Amino acid sequence: MSTVSTPSAPRRSAQPSAPGAEHGPHSGSGPDAPTAGTRAAKAARRRSGQFPRGVRRAVNSAHVVFAVGLVGVELVMIVLALMARNTGDDAVRHFTYETMHSLVYAAGIPLAALSLVSGVVLCLRTPWGLWKHLWIKVKIVLLFLVIAIGAGAVSEWVRVLEDRSAPGADASGIATYQWLQLGGVGVQITALVVATFLSVYKPSGARRVSGERRGGGAGRG
Repeated sequence: MSTVSTPSAPRRSAQPSAPGAEHGPHSGSGPDAPTAGTRAAKAARRRSGQFPRGVRRAVNSAHVVFAVGLVGVELVMIVLALMARNTGDDAVRHFTYETMHSLVYAAGIPLAALSLVSGVVLCLRTPWGLWKHLWIKVKIVLLFLVIAIGAGAVSEWVRVLEDRSAPGADASGIATYQWLQLGGVGVQITALVVATFLSVYKPSGARRVSGERRGGGAGRG
């Protein structure tokens, strides 16, 4: 009696493992792992003394806070100057100039200095550089101008106004100093607006720096 042989089950073909699976999820070969070019770029930043991304953002945020605070102080100075010029109360006028005199030294000059220092540090420790681009040079000159006008002119004019608006003091020439003080603060605000425009639009600089970053990363990778 012949026996009927049943066909054996087909063998399963070995499925190819997913790329990088044999190395485990933490092997560094997955799509999210840092590339050699990224690691080389980070090492190059450390060697060149540039800030890491987190530090750069923190310094940039502080620089923006200082600059915005300085603009706010100058706007307050304009408002107080107009109030002092238009009030008919001698006591209010004198108190206003006392407040302005304190504001110059307590907020105006320190914020201008901090804005300048943080901006220079940011340029030195980032790919922008300090003297690579014309807009950076112009911005630094404008900040120096703001500090010079505030410390050398506006503070002196406000002091004179404070003295001449005191009860019983000689008020001769007070109108001239009022106009000088308003003009000085107006120049400061104009310089700060131009500096802000340069910081936001970075004329002729943004494309060049981004190109340097891409080129440097590709060459190192």
